[in-house]
Amino acid sequence: MLFPLDAARDAAFPRDAVEAVTHPDPFPFYRRLRQERPLFFDRHLGLWVASSHAAVSAALGHPALRVRPPAEPVPPALQGRAAGEVFAQLVRMTDGPFHAVHKPDVERVARRWTLADVACAAEDAARDLRPRLPANAFIAALPVQTMARLLGVPAGEREATCRWAAQFTQGIAPGADAQAVAQADAAAAALMAQGRALGLSEVQAANRIAFMQQALDAGSGLLGHVALQLAQDPRQAAAADASRDAMRALVREVERWAAPIQNTRRFAAEALTLLGQPIAAGQALLLVLASANRDEAFNTQPDRLDVHREGGRSTGFGAGPHACPGALIAIEMVAASAAWMRAAGQFDHYFGRCTGFRPLPNARIPVFEH
Repeated sequence: MLFPLDAARDAAFPRDAVEAVTHPDPFPFYRRLRQERPLFFDRHLGLWVASSHAAVSAALGHPALRVRPPAEPVPPALQGRAAGEVFAQLVRMTDGPFHAVHKPDVERVARRWTLADVACAAEDAARDLRPRLPANAFIAALPVQTMARLLGVPAGEREATCRWAAQFTQGIAPGADAQAVAQADAAAAALMAQGRALGLSEVQAANRIAFMQQALDAGSGLLGHVALQLAQDPRQAAAADASRDAMRALVREVERWAAPIQNTRRFAAEALTLLGQPIAAGQALLLVLASANRDEAFNTQPDRLDVHREGGRSTGFGAGPHACPGALIAIEMVAASAAWMRAAGQFDHYFGRCTGFRPLPNARIPVFEH
């Protein structure tokens, strides 16, 4: 074990920071990491683990830490394939000159949607999906369906488009099997054809896919955790129902407190020193965003969920060169869909008891009983 814990306490802790993502309550484990080993090399995982805000923030902003291993800009399983060609053009998966040139264009696309646009798309998606999907399928579908509407996908093409976005996402994930990768190839080809038909360049068409791909896990996790909080605390739910601003405040605080995206990774392009620790070229780092959000050096009374928190901060949408341009979109999407469902009487009893979390290494997505 990492810590000299007694046997009774050991059983209550996850084995490591990856297992923590699906643990019933990973936050005591994260707290102890911050206190005792805020940046250390985990021999079991074979990578460095950064858990304090100081370590996570330093890593997110360090120019020698990249989003992909320098020797593998495209995962080996995707090289020479249609999915790999798209992967290589995703701004969120690149660094250096390519990222510097194309990130502003992605940010411009994200800024063209107003909060009213996002709310309209999210409410329309909720109105369409709620009557025909159970809760788990609903939270998985709503984020990508919302993005498809924002991107102007015609109604008759949305189901296929969202299915392709999901297949692409599943096929490029680490450990995807041959069938999933083949489906990702077919999905990538179909989605790129859509983009070309709209007159987009290859890079623009690839990053059009990324808007839907990134919405999947992050949006599903945030929507699921907000649903949990609304169901668990009727008084807080009633306060959130009072106005859209109140619902947004709840969503923002749930994102900080529950951290739907628990961690992310970086890779050393060269030898460096981070908070006094020597990191060799090629080594990987796991940045535990969920732990950084609960660091007292970052937020006061961090373990308290407080919708009236002033100056609350979160690393959940990243920071530095790879800060997510869709943070406001994600928050508004969840706030608008939750508010619509509650106002329409479509919320109560829809989300059953939480039975655990989807088996994912980075995203903490609740699984509901029905």
